[in-house]
Amino acid sequence: MNHKKKELEFCTTCPKLCRFACPVANAEYRESVTPWGKVSMLYYLSKNYVAHTTENYDLMYHCTGCLMCREFCEHQISVSDLLISGRNRAYDKSRHNRKLDKSLSNIKNYGSIFSDNLQENLNASFDSIYFSSHLKVVIFAGCLYSSKQIETLKKTIYILEQLGVDYTGVYNHPEICCGYPLYFSGFHKEFSSYIKKVKRNLSGKKKIIALCPACAYTLKALYPQFDQSLSQQVLTFSEFILPYMRATSRNRKKKTEHYVYHDPCFMSRYLKITEEPREIIRSTGAILSEFLWNRNNSICCGGGSMFKSTNPEVALDIAKKRIEEYNATGAKAIITSCPSCIKIFKESELDVQTLDLIDIVYDFLKEK
Repeated sequence: MNHKKKELEFCTTCPKLCRFACPVANAEYRESVTPWGKVSMLYYLSKNYVAHTTENYDLMYHCTGCLMCREFCEHQISVSDLLISGRNRAYDKSRHNRKLDKSLSNIKNYGSIFSDNLQENLNASFDSIYFSSHLKVVIFAGCLYSSKQIETLKKTIYILEQLGVDYTGVYNHPEICCGYPLYFSGFHKEFSSYIKKVKRNLSGKKKIIALCPACAYTLKALYPQFDQSLSQQVLTFSEFILPYMRATSRNRKKKTEHYVYHDPCFMSRYLKITEEPREIIRSTGAILSEFLWNRNNSICCGGGSMFKSTNPEVALDIAKKRIEEYNATGAKAIITSCPSCIKIFKESELDVQTLDLIDIVYDFLKEK
């Protein structure tokens, strides 16, 4: 906690200028869950000013990790990083949120957050040629695409082949997960041990296409923090296919649909990728509207940083607020680049069509 002392003190003594930007505070209407309230509790815990109870540590889990507060912070403090250190502290003291234990157990036993053998799922869905060790470029699908959205992964293969990229395989090992849930849950010892296996699995590859932006950020930014830097280039789907789409889209029939693009937090604020998905969408001929809050100021869907696991009802409330903003655009559907965003928007029970960027590119390339 020593290296975070300055940030803790700045945030605790701040007049809450970022309060309006926190999706959790705006959904729960409690001062204790504002960025100031949560970091203040962490500060008090670090100083032993309050008891180290499960109730006090619970505030560490009222954060989606969206980093929206940092956009309005004079000191560019990452409240998410501070609270994740608090979660790690809670876990060390056995005061962590027990709802996260299932994810920890599943990753240990199945290599993903789901209690399914996703490696078998991939084996049943793709020809073994896509798992060849000779392929130097691999698609890292992650938990959700390998389980709940396997058809979207199949579309990704089709897209790459249509674009002339026939040298790409699919990452398929017992450790399907990148380790993101472990890190953001505060299970840092387990994360450190787990990612060594993932790094070993990726040995010999030259390039990684991470379909999930949370996976991309984890592989690129979090692995080095635990002395497990990857030698491979890690790219999001948007970054990888954009040059191919520029060359291909000119001679294809355009699809003039009306969409609005939702910036996932890990794309816009963590990875600083905002324009590539928009250029790809426009290259299909689509009319693209914008949310009032977009790009670096995009409002979170509510599904990040394991928040859906610890606070499911509040997470859905946050998603519904974002969909209310979508309804004002008049667009046909929401397009996004994150499987977690898609999942929670669909679970919100509101009548809204949510599409993956991969779906849009697939439909465009399928037209002759």
